[in-house]
Amino acid sequence: MSQLFHLDGPLFKFLSSAVDLVILNFLFFLFCIPILTMGASMTALYSVLMKMVRDEEKDIVKSFLLSFKKNFTQSTIVWFIMSAAGFFLFANLIFLGNLSGVPKIFFASMLLIFGCVYLCILLFIFPYMARYEDTIKKSLLNSLLVGLSNFPYLLVLIILTVVPVIFVFSSSIGLLTGLYFGTFGGFALLAFLNSYLFRKAFSKYEVSI
Repeated sequence: MSQLFHLDGPLFKFLSSAVDLVILNFLFFLFCIPILTMGASMTALYSVLMKMVRDEEKDIVKSFLLSFKKNFTQSTIVWFIMSAAGFFLFANLIFLGNLSGVPKIFFASMLLIFGCVYLCILLFIFPYMARYEDTIKKSLLNSLLVGLSNFPYLLVLIILTVVPVIFVFSSSIGLLTGLYFGTFGGFALLAFLNSYLFRKAFSKYEVSI
């Protein structure tokens, strides 16, 4: 029992991690205020979190700022690419409502395929850039390959990411709950849980990637 309240005990480690997540959550949203920098902010967030799950990170603020500065240009370009691709897919989804019969089935199938590819890349691209230095083209391709080759992790990541989004936008109560939860560390907490999956997925390719 005495170990529980020791400075190196599980309770203080838990409280320290909780405080770190709240700070990281604040930094993430602060640096997302200009929406254009969301990609760089997400890369910086995952850069710190993936070090935390390896017990490598001590100064989270300094690490976040260094990663944000280091990956700003590449992450911002990728954010533009993913945003444009997401808008294109959404526009095609709207267009799909005007079709019927065989054309609708064909375009729905194509949209489903490209949507899955897009979601796979979107989930893995920013953690990938946080972990590795690579060109934008290779980062996008490797994110897709790593996601598809770790399909069980991909499914869990989709559940952890998509289900909260559906809940938030399902009702006014969901929206208020999401705002409250997200404001006090919720987004960083979800990213922290995701980081354990990314660590397992990336560890298979640490030598080859």
